[in-house]
Amino acid sequence: MIEVLDKIAHVLFRVLKAVLVVMLAAMVVILVIHIIFRYILNSSLTWSEELLKIMLVWFGMLSVSVLAARREHVSLVVFKNMMPKKLSDFLTKFTQLITVLICVVVVVVGTNYVLETGARPTPALRMPYGYAYAAIPVSFIFVVFFEFRNLIQDITGKGPFAAIEKPQEDLTGGEEVKLG
Repeated sequence: MIEVLDKIAHVLFRVLKAVLVVMLAAMVVILVIHIIFRYILNSSLTWSEELLKIMLVWFGMLSVSVLAARREHVSLVVFKNMMPKKLSDFLTKFTQLITVLICVVVVVVGTNYVLETGARPTPALRMPYGYAYAAIPVSFIFVVFFEFRNLIQDITGKGPFAAIEKPQEDLTGGEEVKLG
């Protein structure tokens, strides 16, 4: 089962990274065009700010999915490192299970929110708000999948899928910074 999940995770991870790269490049281009029109041509674009806000929300939400795949969530490792190994392993699996359950709830609530309020048009683009709000359930579907995969991986004890793990420079910790 973990092999199938890993193959799916590998494809999803690469697609998400490609989408994020394209989205970031598009945001930079739109921002430069916005600045040129506003400050050089003295003619503000009516749609650019709104589109950038929507794209930034999508970018942020999809980035959470990539972090879930790579297990790079914010965590308090000080306490985990001080715990006995069995307790630490149990709590890791327990928090992953809770994370999956909470993310499923977020997908359901986010989907209901999109369906209830998503038809109202945005002021400048006249696009339904649902396209912007859809970032929540869509990104959390990916988080559910990646966290479920991570949970199954930890339960079965099979090694991590290499394509999603942290790059080597992240693992070495880089240079130490000395204060004082």
